[in-house]
Amino acid sequence: MAEQDMPRKAVITQVAGDQGVSKIDAERIVRTVLEAVASELAKRGRFHIAEIGSVSVATRPPRRYFNPRTLSEDVSHGDTALKINISKQMRERLGNGD
Repeated sequence: MAEQDMPRKAVITQVAGDQGVSKIDAERIVRTVLEAVASELAKRGRFHIAEIGSVSVATRPPRRYFNPRTLSEDVSHGDTALKINISKQMRERLGNGD
């Protein structure tokens, strides 16, 4: 994990500088890309970029748990989470190409 996450504004600034566009245009580009990823995840449950990897929606099954406050056992409703699989190219770039 990186020492510090890259904030959205830093991504916008980098896109603007690399592509020679204004920060307003770069923000539109970044927003459009993120909305496309979210839309694809909602529609298909999976999104893949060859150089980075894939992101998919994983559904976790319901499980039993103990509530210490009420001293009762209950069952959760299950959960959804994002599952990230890093591509071979990205692993090599990160230096973890085992």
